[in-house]
Amino acid sequence: MRRAMLSVGFLAIGGWFWLSTAARADVPPDQIEKVTKAAPEKATAQPAQKRKVLAFTKALGFVHGSIPLCAKTVEILGTKTGAWETVISSDLAVFEPDSLKQFDAVFMCSTTGEVFGNGPVEKMSKADAEKYGRLRKSVLGFVSGGKGWGGSHAATDSCYSWPEYGEMIGGYFSGHPYGHIFVKNDDPASPINAAFKGKGFEFSDEIYVFGPRGKRADGKENQPYSRTKLHELLSIDVNNPKVKIDVKAGNRADGDYAISWIKTYGQGRVFYCSFGHNEHIFFDARVLRHFQDGIQFMLGDLAADATPSEK
Repeated sequence: MRRAMLSVGFLAIGGWFWLSTAARADVPPDQIEKVTKAAPEKATAQPAQKRKVLAFTKALGFVHGSIPLCAKTVEILGTKTGAWETVISSDLAVFEPDSLKQFDAVFMCSTTGEVFGNGPVEKMSKADAEKYGRLRKSVLGFVSGGKGWGGSHAATDSCYSWPEYGEMIGGYFSGHPYGHIFVKNDDPASPINAAFKGKGFEFSDEIYVFGPRGKRADGKENQPYSRTKLHELLSIDVNNPKVKIDVKAGNRADGDYAISWIKTYGQGRVFYCSFGHNEHIFFDARVLRHFQDGIQFMLGDLAADATPSEK
């Protein structure tokens, strides 16, 4: 079994210094070669200005082995196409207001757990309340003020005790009962779906679903996912005869199992795709083009209709 090697060093950005460890886990050369080969040759949209993306890798729950590869993929996509430069970090100091303002978008690479503090701020210790309250405010202001936010896979298995995060990203993970599915192309006209050429496709990965997940402390539902709040790009085609699945296994009566979506948050833009558990998805040219175009939407360089799928 291959073990990831860690490269430990200090990274200086915007006057802030932090130790980067898991964020810099080495990606094997053969994987870098596969991603580089599969990545688009050029950007779909010309950047309006020089762009910088933060690929964030901190995970406090299940640590996916694909996290370093995800971050490296974001870097390769930006470098190969010239659409953005990438900073990879796992340190929360990067979200301090004076540091965060240098970025145009943040991409969360399977960031499981309560990475922005556990529980409501008012129930934290004074020190934690000051720290996490400041960081949460910084993040929400960053996105609502016109910047981009997004992520892959476990970016939605994160921050359950911070409901504003769930509302911002669009949903919370509630399970992964499926491994092989047929993907429905919910918006063939969207430029973010251009890689799929107007069609659905068969696909394998650890497939997330967004269903009931209990109650919050205030008694309200803990699941923000709804087609009335986001523009769905891809979903599980539960009626496709090529791949039969048990719809009830996902625990939604309506059989609505999203995979990828975009939405707005204030003046900002959000893109999320649940693919990313298995490393092979980062070698798939279609998925990488989808990620490339989704990130360019986040950055504000690629226009796409983000009107909610249902009224």
